[in-house]
Amino acid sequence: MTETISHIVLFKYRPSITWADFESHFETFMALRTRCVHPTTGKPLMLSMKAGKNRSWEPFSKGMTHGFVLDFANQEDLDYYLTRDPGHLAFSKAAGPLIEDSVVVDIRDGILFGPAAPRPLAANEYKGSCHCGQMEWTAKLDTAEHVLCHCDTCKRLGGGPYSCNQIIPKEDLRIFRGVPKVYVYTGASGKNVNCYYCGNCTSHVYHHQDAMPDKVIVRTLLLDGGDAMPATGEIFAEGRLGWVRDLQDGLKGQPNGTM
Repeated sequence: MTETISHIVLFKYRPSITWADFESHFETFMALRTRCVHPTTGKPLMLSMKAGKNRSWEPFSKGMTHGFVLDFANQEDLDYYLTRDPGHLAFSKAAGPLIEDSVVVDIRDGILFGPAAPRPLAANEYKGSCHCGQMEWTAKLDTAEHVLCHCDTCKRLGGGPYSCNQIIPKEDLRIFRGVPKVYVYTGASGKNVNCYYCGNCTSHVYHHQDAMPDKVIVRTLLLDGGDAMPATGEIFAEGRLGWVRDLQDGLKGQPNGTM
């Protein structure tokens, strides 16, 4: 059975789109056929590409006006194209304002049953999960690092000397499993801080401050690989406990399982 995957994309363009914008968009899309190459082999990621305007007389198009069919040799090549290829990522960002709606379907010829392909992580994207596993999410970090917060609220919420965080754009956090509960308190700014956490195990996923409506504060230690990220900064340093900076391996450890 062939592994070839057909990536089928249908677009409904905005009524306000100009012919010049459409022509540029279409030419850029078609150029991806040769521009998008494998990072190791240098060969084109696509096996073939077809495109055209909908010409069906049946009333089932749902408003989609144009279709594109991109064939890839395997799931790995398609995943790289979707999440990491710089040419495609730039095209997608530029195309957003031109498109009112879209439909995307990936098929393998002859495969009629089975699960969908797992979603790959994009560049600088990390998967996170709570303690019980009922919540999972991804977060994009420009740099894999922790910023320590020594405020009294973080100490009380987490029961530790500080929390590990990073402030990221709101759209760079994606929760794909579970629905968090929320606890609201008044922050140092005098505005509300919304703390989103797993309702079962109480792991804090992220905070959203009314003072920063376009940003969220993610708990970086809950991300895969978080234990290997360095701490590169801190806030509310005046609240740092006196022994934190001096804490080293000299503390007497407890055997695993005694806590």
